[in-house]
Amino acid sequence: MDESTTKKLADILSGITDEKEMERFMDQPKITDFFNSPIDYFRSLPSVKSMSDSEMIEASGIEKSYYYQIMKETRKPSRDKVLRLCIGAKLSYRETERMLELCGFATLYSKNRRDIIISVALNQHISVIETNILLDKYEEEIIS
Repeated sequence: MDESTTKKLADILSGITDEKEMERFMDQPKITDFFNSPIDYFRSLPSVKSMSDSEMIEASGIEKSYYYQIMKETRKPSRDKVLRLCIGAKLSYRETERMLELCGFATLYSKNRRDIIISVALNQHISVIETNILLDKYEEEIIS
Protein backbone atom coordinates (compact mmCIF):
# COMPACT_ATOMS: atom_id res chain seq x y z
CA MET A 1 0.00 0.00 0.00
CA ASP A 2 1.50 3.33 -0.87
CA GLU A 3 2.14 5.94 1.78
CA SER A 4 -0.63 8.28 0.59
CA THR A 5 -3.26 5.53 0.82
CA THR A 6 -2.06 4.55 4.29
CA LYS A 7 -2.19 8.19 5.35
CA LYS A 8 -5.74 8.57 4.02
CA LEU A 9 -6.85 5.48 5.93
CA ALA A 10 -5.08 6.74 9.07
CA ASP A 11 -6.83 10.12 8.68
CA ILE A 12 -10.21 8.42 8.45
CA LEU A 13 -9.38 6.20 11.42
CA SER A 14 -8.32 9.19 13.51
CA GLY A 15 -11.85 10.65 13.18
CA ILE A 16 -13.75 7.55 14.28
CA THR A 17 -15.37 8.15 17.63
CA ASP A 18 -17.85 5.34 18.16
CA GLU A 19 -18.07 1.59 17.88
CA LYS A 20 -20.52 1.55 14.94
CA GLU A 21 -18.19 3.71 12.85
CA MET A 22 -15.29 1.47 13.85
CA GLU A 23 -17.18 -1.63 12.67
CA ARG A 24 -18.00 0.02 9.32
CA PHE A 25 -14.34 0.94 8.88
CA MET A 26 -13.19 -2.60 9.68
CA ASP A 27 -15.72 -4.11 7.25
CA GLN A 28 -14.67 -1.96 4.29
CA PRO A 29 -12.20 -3.54 1.90
CA LYS A 30 -8.84 -1.85 2.15
CA ILE A 31 -6.52 -1.16 -0.73
CA THR A 32 -3.59 -3.53 -0.52
CA ASP A 33 -0.45 -4.17 -2.49
CA PHE A 34 -1.15 -5.63 -5.87
CA PHE A 35 2.12 -7.53 -5.73
CA ASN A 36 1.87 -11.31 -5.71
CA SER A 37 5.26 -11.69 -4.10
CA PRO A 38 8.08 -9.75 -2.42
CA ILE A 39 10.12 -10.19 -5.60
CA ASP A 40 7.37 -8.54 -7.69
CA TYR A 41 7.51 -5.60 -5.26
CA PHE A 42 11.31 -5.51 -5.33
CA ARG A 43 11.49 -5.57 -9.12
CA SER A 44 8.87 -2.78 -9.34
CA LEU A 45 11.05 -0.25 -7.50
CA PRO A 46 12.72 2.39 -9.69
CA SER A 47 16.21 1.88 -8.24
CA VAL A 48 15.97 -1.87 -8.91
CA LYS A 49 14.63 -1.35 -12.43
CA SER A 50 17.64 0.80 -13.21
CA MET A 51 20.08 -2.02 -12.34
CA SER A 52 20.92 -5.14 -14.29
CA ASP A 53 21.04 -8.49 -12.53
CA SER A 54 24.83 -8.50 -12.74
CA GLU A 55 24.97 -5.03 -11.14
CA MET A 56 22.60 -6.21 -8.40
CA ILE A 57 24.70 -9.32 -7.77
CA GLU A 58 27.83 -7.22 -7.44
CA ALA A 59 26.21 -4.53 -5.28
CA SER A 60 24.52 -6.99 -2.92
CA GLY A 61 27.44 -9.41 -2.73
CA ILE A 62 25.06 -12.34 -3.04
CA GLU A 63 26.43 -15.35 -4.87
CA LYS A 64 25.13 -15.49 -8.47
CA SER A 65 23.23 -18.79 -8.36
CA TYR A 66 21.70 -17.92 -4.96
CA TYR A 67 20.60 -14.53 -6.34
CA TYR A 68 18.83 -16.15 -9.30
CA GLN A 69 17.14 -18.66 -7.00
CA ILE A 70 15.81 -15.76 -4.93
CA MET A 71 14.61 -13.92 -8.04
CA LYS A 72 12.90 -17.07 -9.39
CA GLU A 73 11.42 -17.62 -5.93
CA THR A 74 12.78 -21.14 -5.68
CA ARG A 75 14.67 -20.14 -2.55
CA LYS A 76 13.48 -17.95 0.32
CA PRO A 77 16.18 -15.50 1.37
CA SER A 78 17.16 -14.92 4.98
CA ARG A 79 16.56 -11.52 6.57
CA ASP A 80 20.23 -10.66 6.01
CA LYS A 81 20.02 -11.56 2.31
CA VAL A 82 16.95 -9.33 1.96
CA LEU A 83 18.92 -6.54 3.64
CA ARG A 84 21.84 -7.14 1.25
CA LEU A 85 19.46 -6.80 -1.71
CA CYS A 86 17.90 -3.64 -0.31
CA ILE A 87 21.24 -2.01 0.50
CA GLY A 88 22.70 -3.08 -2.83
CA ALA A 89 19.74 -1.54 -4.66
CA LYS A 90 20.04 1.60 -2.53
CA LEU A 91 16.43 1.32 -1.42
CA SER A 92 15.04 3.85 1.00
CA TYR A 93 14.36 3.01 4.62
CA ARG A 94 10.61 2.72 3.89
CA GLU A 95 11.12 0.53 0.82
CA THR A 96 13.37 -1.74 2.87
CA GLU A 97 10.81 -1.92 5.68
CA ARG A 98 8.14 -2.94 3.17
CA MET A 99 10.39 -5.54 1.60
CA LEU A 100 11.13 -7.05 5.02
CA GLU A 101 7.39 -7.13 5.82
CA LEU A 102 6.52 -8.81 2.52
CA CYS A 103 9.21 -11.43 3.14
CA GLY A 104 7.75 -12.15 6.58
CA PHE A 105 10.65 -10.71 8.58
CA ALA A 106 10.81 -8.25 11.43
CA THR A 107 11.25 -4.68 10.30
CA LEU A 108 14.19 -2.61 11.48
CA TYR A 109 13.81 -2.09 15.22
CA SER A 110 14.72 1.33 16.56
CA LYS A 111 15.90 -0.09 19.90
CA ASN A 112 18.28 -2.65 18.39
CA ARG A 113 21.85 -1.37 17.88
CA ARG A 114 22.43 -3.47 14.77
CA ASP A 115 19.17 -2.34 13.17
CA ILE A 116 19.94 1.30 14.05
CA ILE A 117 23.27 1.04 12.24
CA ILE A 118 21.62 -0.63 9.23
CA SER A 119 18.93 2.08 9.16
CA VAL A 120 21.55 4.83 9.08
CA ALA A 121 23.44 2.97 6.36
CA LEU A 122 20.24 2.81 4.30
CA ASN A 123 19.67 6.52 4.80
CA GLN A 124 23.24 7.24 3.71
CA HIS A 125 22.94 4.89 0.69
CA ILE A 126 26.28 3.28 1.48
CA SER A 127 27.32 -0.11 0.12
CA VAL A 128 26.98 -3.50 1.79
CA ILE A 129 30.73 -3.53 2.40
CA GLU A 130 30.65 -0.06 4.00
CA THR A 131 27.64 -1.12 6.08
CA ASN A 132 29.52 -4.18 7.31
CA ILE A 133 32.54 -2.04 8.18
CA LEU A 134 30.25 0.23 10.20
CA LEU A 135 28.65 -2.76 11.93
CA ASP A 136 32.05 -4.21 12.74
CA LYS A 137 33.25 -0.86 14.09
CA TYR A 138 30.42 -0.95 16.64
CA GLU A 139 30.99 -4.66 17.33
CA GLU A 140 27.71 -5.76 15.79
CA GLU A 141 27.19 -8.82 13.60
CA ILE A 142 27.85 -8.07 9.94
CA ILE A 143 25.20 -8.69 7.30
CA SER A 144 25.96 -12.18 6.04
